[in-house]
Amino acid sequence: MQKRNHFHRLQQKRYSRGTYRNPYFQAPKPQNSKYLFLFCGSLFLCMAFSIYIFAYPAFAIRSVEVRGLHPSSNMQMEEEIRQYLSQSHVFFFHNTNRFLFSKKKLQDFLGQTFAFDQLTISLKKQTLSLTVKERTSDIVWKTDKELYLADLKGIITKKIDALDEKTPLPIMIDRNGKSIAIGEQILSETQIKNILSFHQLLFAQGISFTETQIDLQVGKWIGVLTTQGYTILFDPDGDLNAQSDRLSVLLKDTLKDLSKLQYIDLRFGDHVYYK
Repeated sequence: MQKRNHFHRLQQKRYSRGTYRNPYFQAPKPQNSKYLFLFCGSLFLCMAFSIYIFAYPAFAIRSVEVRGLHPSSNMQMEEEIRQYLSQSHVFFFHNTNRFLFSKKKLQDFLGQTFAFDQLTISLKKQTLSLTVKERTSDIVWKTDKELYLADLKGIITKKIDALDEKTPLPIMIDRNGKSIAIGEQILSETQIKNILSFHQLLFAQGISFTETQIDLQVGKWIGVLTTQGYTILFDPDGDLNAQSDRLSVLLKDTLKDLSKLQYIDLRFGDHVYYK
């Protein structure tokens, strides 16, 4: 009886049906480019939409209005605003686009040059409007070789290149030459008020002076440099009238020749020192 080879017959049937594939000779699979086309199409639509939003002229800021400042300050601020708007934001797009424009970033940018008491920013259609109330400039603050203006609260309001002889302001000098920034407070409001009050007491005695020198790193070292060359040291937190009275008595009764006088120190109550 002939022996049946079931394995051989099974392989023949499998081969005849064509289900057998040689792993070393696989037929190449056709590449499906559907997803590639979808990706490229989506990317193109996103780019086209971005260009439309960020480059369409109707969405651009065309004009700038500044209200509340002196004409000269208006021109300076408009120049600073246009400088901010011309900055690149996304790729080759600029801040002139209303969707890329940021009120907060503009305020921070202007705060590097100006000190505002109030600032309102509004954007209507293609016009950028700013309503400004700038801090007043009541004193000149000199540190190292740089000049600044400050208000009565001791806040630095602006950097200047030179003193304005037409509108002279009290000059205060930082003996330490500490660097400062716009909006920084250099003295407290009370200290500023008391220093200016002491100035008035000196004027009442007929004492003229050129500047006030300040060094807060060694305690309360505040001295007024007179036109005669000597310095009057005083305590701005003490009794200003009492210090002024002691100064008056000293100049009338004790000090007759001021040509060699270097300083008068009024900071220690009834004990007045001079050299």
